[in-house]
Amino acid sequence: MPSVIRNVAALIVAMAVLQLAGGLLGVRLPLAFADENSSRTAYGLVAASYSAGFMLGAMIATMLLSRVGHIRVYAACAAVFAAATLALHFSDDVWWWGLSRMGAGAAVALMFAAIESWMNHMIGARVRGEVLSVYMVATKAALALGPFLAFGYAPSAAEPWMIAAALAALSMVPVCFTQAAPPDPPKAQPLALAEQFSIAPAAVIGSFGAGLVNGGVLALAPLYAAEHYGQNSAAEFYSAAFTGSLLLQWPAGRLSDRVDRRLVIAGLTALAAVSAFALGLWSGQLAAWAAIALFFVWGAGALSFYGIAVAHMADRAEPGKLAQSAAGLLFVWAGGSIIGPMIMGPLVDVFGIEGLFWFAGLAALAVCAAMFWRRGSRLPAQVKEEFAPQIATSVAAGEIAYGAGDSKERGESAGAGEGAR
Repeated sequence: MPSVIRNVAALIVAMAVLQLAGGLLGVRLPLAFADENSSRTAYGLVAASYSAGFMLGAMIATMLLSRVGHIRVYAACAAVFAAATLALHFSDDVWWWGLSRMGAGAAVALMFAAIESWMNHMIGARVRGEVLSVYMVATKAALALGPFLAFGYAPSAAEPWMIAAALAALSMVPVCFTQAAPPDPPKAQPLALAEQFSIAPAAVIGSFGAGLVNGGVLALAPLYAAEHYGQNSAAEFYSAAFTGSLLLQWPAGRLSDRVDRRLVIAGLTALAAVSAFALGLWSGQLAAWAAIALFFVWGAGALSFYGIAVAHMADRAEPGKLAQSAAGLLFVWAGGSIIGPMIMGPLVDVFGIEGLFWFAGLAALAVCAAMFWRRGSRLPAQVKEEFAPQIATSVAAGEIAYGAGDSKERGESAGAGEGAR
C-alpha cells in the first residue's frame, strides 16, 4: 500500500465508521417514524430538515475550521451527532425529530468538511485517483453494511439509536490518535452559482436532479420495502442501492472520460427511471428478490451520476476554480435533497407508497431530457479532467477530486482547448 494511503488511512477509517451509522439510520429512521403512525408528509419534512442542516453546516465549515481546527471541529460535531441521534428515542414529536435531524445534518457536514480538507492537504495529484477510489469504496461499503447492524430490532427499540451514537463516538478515535498533522486553516471562496450555471448548465441540472431524486427515495424506500416485504427486508433494500452505485460509478466515470459526459448522465438517469417505473408499476406484485434487484439497478443509475456532473463542471470551469465549482454543485444538490422529500412525502400519503417511485422516475426522465437538450445547445468539451469519483459530502470533496488551486498543467490544457470550446 502506498505511503500516502497509509497516511490518510486513519481519516478514511473514521469516515467509514461514521457512514456505518449513516447506513443504519437510513433504514431505522423511517421505520421508527412509521411505527408511531405518523404521515409520510411529516417524515418528508424531517428528511428535508437533515438536508437543510447539512447545507448550513457546509456554509459555516470554513469559518469553524479556521477558528478551532480540524480535530476539534470533528470531535465536537461527533458528540453533537451522537446526542442528536439519542434524542430521537425520547420523543415522537415531528418538530423534535426535525430539530434533532437538522442538528445531525449540520454536524455531519462539518465532520466531512474537516476530514476531506485534511485529506486534500495530504495527497498530491499523482495519487489522487487511487486515494479517492479507496475512500469511495470504504464509505459506500459502510453505507451498504450499516443497515444490518440493527437487523431484527423492533422499530421502537432503543438499541439502534445507541449503536449509531456509539459508532459516531468511535469515529473520533482514529482522528484523535492519528499522527498526521492537520492542515492550515482553509480559505473560503464565493459559490457564484449563477456564473456556474452559465458555464455548465448540464452540471447544475444534474446535481440538482441527483438531490431531488435521491433524497426522497432513500428517505422513504425502507417504508416501501417494509410495507410489501416486511421490516427485515428494509435493510436489504436500502443496502442494494449503494451496492449498485459502488459497482457502476467508476466504470461509468471512466466511460465519461471517452464520450460526452452528458450522454453518460442521460444513460444513468434513464436506467434509474426505468427501474423506478418498474417498481411503481408492479408495486407489491414482485417477489422480494426481484424488487431488491430492481432497486439495485436504480441505485446503480441514480446514485452514480452526481460525480459525473461534477466532472462535467470541472471540464468547463476556469483554471483555479475547480474546487469552488464543486462546492457550488454541492449546494445545488443539497437544495434538491431538501425539496425532494418535501414533495415525495405528500405524494406517498395521497397515492400510496409506490408514488415515490413514480415521482423519482419522472424526475430522472426530466434530467435525462435536459442532458440531450444541453448537448444540442453546446458542443462537448475537447479537453477533459480525468474522472474522479464524487460523493455529495462537503465543500472539500471537490478539492480532493480536482485540487484546491490552479496548476500549470491544467492552465496549459485549458488554453490549448479554448478555441475548440
